[in-house]
Amino acid sequence: MMSTRQRFIDYVKNGSDEPFISLQLGGGAGFDAKLAGKLWHSDGTLDDTIRAYEIVGCEPLFNIGLPGLDKLSPEIKKHVNREDTETEKTWEEFTETPYGDIEWKFHERHKTGVVILKYALNVDDGEKVFDIVSWYAEQHLNAADSIPEVLGPTIEKLHKHGAVSVQWNMQPFELFGLASVDNLVLLAKIYPERFRKTCDFIIEVSKEIAKYTIVDAGSDFVFLGGPGSEMLSPQFYKDYLIPDSQKITDSVHQNGGLIYSHICSPIEPFLSMGCYNEMGIDLFETLSPPPVGNVPDLAEARKVMNPDICTRGNIGLDVLLNGSVEDVEKGTIEILEATKGTKHMVAASDYLFYDIPLENAKVMVDTVRNWSR
Repeated sequence: MMSTRQRFIDYVKNGSDEPFISLQLGGGAGFDAKLAGKLWHSDGTLDDTIRAYEIVGCEPLFNIGLPGLDKLSPEIKKHVNREDTETEKTWEEFTETPYGDIEWKFHERHKTGVVILKYALNVDDGEKVFDIVSWYAEQHLNAADSIPEVLGPTIEKLHKHGAVSVQWNMQPFELFGLASVDNLVLLAKIYPERFRKTCDFIIEVSKEIAKYTIVDAGSDFVFLGGPGSEMLSPQFYKDYLIPDSQKITDSVHQNGGLIYSHICSPIEPFLSMGCYNEMGIDLFETLSPPPVGNVPDLAEARKVMNPDICTRGNIGLDVLLNGSVEDVEKGTIEILEATKGTKHMVAASDYLFYDIPLENAKVMVDTVRNWSR
């Protein structure tokens, strides 16, 4: 008999005649923290996510972050300044580099999650951006062999409950997540040679991180993101995201891992252009209709998507948040009917918000379970 973890992986690889449901819980979105009686998303723990999956009753995929550089390489210090009140938290994080500080600013309110107020780097920093990013990537490369010791016990714990994906900014275009997408586009346009050279280095670093994460730490998936069409043009997919993704995903597959991709914003025209079919993705979400996404017809979208790719979604968070139990049940049946005969996991359009009613999540599970009978 297959374990919960094995069932999830087997469905991604092979599909099944029976429907499959795996809601996106955790990820800092707050639903698991709410079920644990907490007001702050940032107070949520992996134990809260485990318990949330048990309460909801669907198949888990635990998406966890790669430990911070200060955890992988203790000699690199991260300094934190905080200003907290009863209802708000604001903090700054600083990491020193030979080329200048990496400085972030964050804000959080009750039940609404963490917002980035300041990204570490922007186009006004000029070519210094690439010196800092290259240094940051090199530190990850030097510390990659510490990943199994730091992350392995967490993955082993989670494997008792389900499959695991490890997330970092593996997409080279994202420059390790140190700049916002609008600044990334400008940097690529203003400094094309430096941008390309830096992306090439990040490809090699991410390959090494992925190898230690999959082969030695035991992760089942690694996460590969990509901005939606409201933030990026098809040309950037052709120039950066498709060819760079292919190099990384080929390496991940050679090491026995799988690729999980989450893009919760508008994905057309990239879907119709076949971009996602070329990137080496194993599990993709989401093919969401308006107003969350811009995919008008799920059945047609699945025909465009390579049948070997497993998809996951697509009840809108607007429906889960504001709809009745009957609305959610109806939407779940529509997904089941539209994706019959394909590798598709019933889920939401994104990670579940704090205020989504538990009964709306549970009716999705009940509807899928009854459908299978």
